[in-house]
Amino acid sequence: MKVKFDNHNEKIAATCLLLSVAEADEILEEGEIQTIKDIITDFFKLTTVEAAETVSTSRELLIDSKGLFEFGQILNDQFTHQDKLEFIECVFEVAYADEDLHYLEHHTIKKIANILHIERDEIIAAKAEMETYLN
Repeated sequence: MKVKFDNHNEKIAATCLLLSVAEADEILEEGEIQTIKDIITDFFKLTTVEAAETVSTSRELLIDSKGLFEFGQILNDQFTHQDKLEFIECVFEVAYADEDLHYLEHHTIKKIANILHIERDEIIAAKAEMETYLN
């Protein structure tokens, strides 16, 4: 089934990618959901209610999706390279929300970064930046 998006393509696609990291270890914690809501509220200038609705909608779309590529392509079409780098930092923030970077979360981050055409050294820098921020 091809996922259909409304006029909020970027925020839905970004939220789906963030959720994919949070769900990678098959344990979706409330802290991870709250981190995602905080990120999209700040990143897309959403209200608390809009963020909650976006997460809910995105969870449903992610379940029905065939993979991460379709969401990444939307961000590739709309985000600048700098936006993508900032987004990868956000992705790491979600992964660290439970204070542990699970290997499946890290693998998912690498897949997302690959889709977004982010180089290995940029991934390492984003991870280091988030680790510094969180400590």
